[in-house]
Amino acid sequence: MRPYDHLPFQWSVHVLRRPGAEPEHYEFLAIDGGDPRREFISSLCAALGERGTIVVYSSFESQRLSELASWFPEFADRITAIQARLFDLLPVVREHTYHPAYAGSYSIKSVLPALVPEMTYDGMAVSNGQYAGLAWESLVRGGLDCDERDKIRKGLLEYCRQDTLALVKIVTMLRSISTGLIRCD
Repeated sequence: MRPYDHLPFQWSVHVLRRPGAEPEHYEFLAIDGGDPRREFISSLCAALGERGTIVVYSSFESQRLSELASWFPEFADRITAIQARLFDLLPVVREHTYHPAYAGSYSIKSVLPALVPEMTYDGMAVSNGQYAGLAWESLVRGGLDCDERDKIRKGLLEYCRQDTLALVKIVTMLRSISTGLIRCD
């Protein structure tokens, strides 16, 4: 790795087997100080299987997958197949929705509570990606008592789960709209 490379340490996936079904949740969080990349990509490949659309929100996930493919060439074919299944929801939201609560931002943190008001990141122990990285670093460095480690672990899992459940909820809400433009004034 090089300075400023991203180190993938956590993923979350909500699987919808059919429209209207309850989503099944799968997750991974590295909790020791070792290199988590091999276990990360191995477990992610197993959870994603070989078919179905994978909804993401921006190119971030695809970029991390490309990095993993270069670090672990034995996974490159599986990663390429996964990348071919990615569907980026951000351009759809950006081009076809508007809500004053976005406040000019199409970040999932702005879009989610505007489109799905019962879901918000407010009050979460881990509420953004930058804090997630810092929380994970404190988790794996050691020196925390068991209660604090458990609190951080739960906060990281809750945050990542919120991100992927947010995509399920946004897609479900957008599917229920019959027009091409959502406008809430």
